Amino acid sequence: MLKKRLFPFCSVMAIVISLAGCGNKEDDEPTKYIPQTGLEKLTNEAADETAKQAEVKKNPNFFVVKDIGCNTAEVRDLDSRIRPVLKKLLVDVKLVSESGAPETKIDGEIVENRFAYVASKILVPKDGAPLHAALHAAGFKLSPRLGGKPTIWSGGATMSLFKSTSLRSYSLVINIDTKKQQIVVESYRLGSKYDRLM
Repeated sequence: MLKKRLFPFCSVMAIVISLAGCGNKEDDEPTKYIPQTGLEKLTNEAADETAKQAEVKKNPNFFVVKDIGCNTAEVRDLDSRIRPVLKKLLVDVKLVSESGAPETKIDGEIVENRFAYVASKILVPKDGAPLHAALHAAGFKLSPRLGGKPTIWSGGATMSLFKSTSLRSYSLVINIDTKKQQIVVESYRLGSKYDRLM
C-alpha cells in the first residue's frame, strides 16, 4: 500500500523537476555578465572623496605668512621661472624668505642666493619627482651636482638643475623640506667641481 502511494508521488515530483528545468543554470550562473553601473558609481564616489580629502590637506602656514617679494635681480629672475611651475603643481606659493648675501659652505662651495617658498598644500616627499619633471619640462637642465634624478626620502626631496636666462646662468639645488613645509632654492656660484662631475 505504501508502494502504491509513493509511486504517484515520485512520478509527480519527477514531472515537476523536469518541467522546472533543474539542470538549466542559466539564471544563477556565477560568471553571467551583470551591468557594472553600480560599481562605476561607487568608483566615482571614491574618486570624489579622495579629491575632497586632498583639498582638506591645505597647509595652515600658507594662510598666515606673507609673500615678501624679491629684493635681488637674481632671485627675481629665478622666481619668474620657478613660481609658475610651483603654482601648476601646488596650487599656490608664497616667497617667505630671501638671502642675497653669499654664504661659503664647509666644502668651499658658495651659495650666492637662497630663498624659500611656502605652498598652499601640504608638501610630501613624493612631490619631488613631479616637481623635478615639471622643472625639466619648463627648460631647466639636468645637473650632475646631485645626480640627474631627485633624491627622495622620508623628510622630503632634493634635486639639482641648471637654468640659463637672459640675465645669467644658475646652478641650483632645490629642496622640499616636509618638516618645515618649505621649498628652498639655493643658487651656487658657477664653476664648481660638483657641476662638472660628468
